[in-house]
Amino acid sequence: MDKLTTPVMDASFLAPSPENFRGWQKTVSGLFLPLRLSPRVPAAFRGRVRAAGRDCLQLAEVTATGHTIERTRDLITESSSEYFKLSVQLSGSGVMIQGDRQITLEPGDMTIYDTGQPYSLVFEEDFRFLVAMFPQKAVQFRRKDVEELSAIRMDGAGGVGSMVSSFLTSLSGNLEGLAAPTGARLSQIGLDLIATLVDDQLGELQTTSTTALKRQIYTYMSEHLGDPDLSPASIAAANFISVRYLHSLFREEGTTVAAWVRAQRLERCRQELRDPTQAHLTVSEIATRWGMPDAGHFSKLFRTHYQQTPSAWRIGRPG
Repeated sequence: MDKLTTPVMDASFLAPSPENFRGWQKTVSGLFLPLRLSPRVPAAFRGRVRAAGRDCLQLAEVTATGHTIERTRDLITESSSEYFKLSVQLSGSGVMIQGDRQITLEPGDMTIYDTGQPYSLVFEEDFRFLVAMFPQKAVQFRRKDVEELSAIRMDGAGGVGSMVSSFLTSLSGNLEGLAAPTGARLSQIGLDLIATLVDDQLGELQTTSTTALKRQIYTYMSEHLGDPDLSPASIAAANFISVRYLHSLFREEGTTVAAWVRAQRLERCRQELRDPTQAHLTVSEIATRWGMPDAGHFSKLFRTHYQQTPSAWRIGRPG
């Protein structure tokens, strides 16, 4: 099924009856790999699917009353699962679940998922969405990339997402073009756009992840400033990264681990030296509390940093 060449099909199941839903189940599973479907109101179910495929891209527009779509573990073992899907929510809303993630899809939202892993789509009310399905080996991104992005909302209203959404929506309105000889080129354009979207989303995810990691590292260092053994090695180990990567993160900030820790310790000491509630502590005791037990070294650093000795600063006179 690597070649997803499918003539234009338009299948409607509008008569409310059990046979109608069984026909829907057979049609949709034949189109998208085996699925388990459960209608919200069996007697009132209605559905329509329009689809076409060419080479490595199959596109379908699905319109139906509320129901649940599941790709279960047992269904995966029964069929080939080397495919990815990208969906674009057109109307109504639905819940997408894959792995440990769950998101709500509103009109304009997109998400990507792996048919080789169980997933569920839950639609409480009427809905309409587009589904693009393509073989994993037809694209350059890896299964691991899709795992990072699966069941994550992608905005179809701006940036690269809007280009992908607009192209697929336009193509769904002219499925004959996908089934025609020019369909091979359209199929490749679609895959290239999807690959660009994946690259873009992975970049955003990496930026978000890095920001969260930096915040975590700064919090850890702030909480351990009083530890004289605080070092790049201990910081990296506590945050499950290499010392080399830790240093690279600080280079991005235009500083070093040692410089940040030193500046923070000195500032905490400077504040406490003028704090009346800390007047009972000696300069040396305050410095030790903030991880600098060597009084001579502390005094030298303080004077270099603030152009004043700790004692002079404490009593408020030039030093």
